[in-house]
Amino acid sequence: MTTPDARWTLAVDHGTSSTVGAWADVDPRDGWVRVGPVSVDGFPSMPSAVLSRPDGAVLAGRPALEAGAVDPSAALLRTRPHLAASTGGPPELLTRWPRPTTAVDVATALIAKVVRAEAARRGTLPSAVVLLHPASWTAAAREALRAAGLAALGAIPYTSPDQLELLDSPRAAAHRLGGQGRLLVVDVGGAATELAVVDRAGDGTASVAAVRTVNVGAEVLDDALAQLVLDRASPALAARVRFGGDLEAHRAWYRLRAGVREGKETLAAQGSVSVALPVLPPESPVPGAVGLTHADLGAMLAPGLEEIAQGITGLVGTLTGPRPAMLVRGGLTEMPRVREWLAERTGFGLAHGGDPGAVSAFGPASGAAAWAAERLGLGRP
Repeated sequence: MTTPDARWTLAVDHGTSSTVGAWADVDPRDGWVRVGPVSVDGFPSMPSAVLSRPDGAVLAGRPALEAGAVDPSAALLRTRPHLAASTGGPPELLTRWPRPTTAVDVATALIAKVVRAEAARRGTLPSAVVLLHPASWTAAAREALRAAGLAALGAIPYTSPDQLELLDSPRAAAHRLGGQGRLLVVDVGGAATELAVVDRAGDGTASVAAVRTVNVGAEVLDDALAQLVLDRASPALAARVRFGGDLEAHRAWYRLRAGVREGKETLAAQGSVSVALPVLPPESPVPGAVGLTHADLGAMLAPGLEEIAQGITGLVGTLTGPRPAMLVRGGLTEMPRVREWLAERTGFGLAHGGDPGAVSAFGPASGAAAWAAERLGLGRP
């Protein structure tokens, strides 16, 4: 890799379940800034998983998730809540074997992998790297994220701390959507849902007028779906996975949970999915699967969606001024009619219109990359 290239920027959104990256660069054909997702290991997103092997190698993303199926205790998953809970004191140790690891270490590995993937594809380094965070994060949590970003850049030759910037996800999502006026961003994440009211000015700047967190996230649904699969499996298998306590039982739960997480996308798009049951030695491998449909999700989704709707009403009810449009995004919102139900329940119109990129997994990251490009004066004014 060579020195930073003044023609492109990069943003990284380190989420609870998945990490995505997006680039923004200047199209040489017309001088306009274009955005797109970063491909890591052949996919537009990667699991927010890190695993340290006994030989000292650190795996991040999909390889870490796959290696965790053999040694679940060595895989670190869903560490962003630990990063969010940072207080500015000594970092909390998440594991001691095979090496001490913190949430900052995990974020560093994930950020570095995204940066290296896109830089290797281009053969140049970005002129700016933007890291996204919830608007509700404290200053200590943001500094922990900044520390991870600085460590990631510090391990890459020819980079500089001056290239790193932080931006909250609601403003990034609003920038990706474009437009002016007040916008309500509903972001259903893995650990929780963040509700934020963003005021967009005519000059392209924006500010967060209000923010609230609702403790409803996609990870809870994944656990519930995995338990539903066990409910429909043979009693012997279910009991072994739930109460076995041995390494093979832990491996089986890990594989089942990973299968449910990946199958959820198919379930959202097609209405049904078949989840493979784990095989537990020393039993002979008997193939088995459990089917899930949209009908199975209704009872699980309803209480959480109602809680989000009440949070929306409570947050906006504290504000004066025009009624905002609503941008609803996040994994659970890909389920059929979730966005429409929230709009009907709260009375707020949906803002994304016909732009699927605004609600896609890389929407806020692409908005942040474009935001950085504009700050650097890249492309046509």
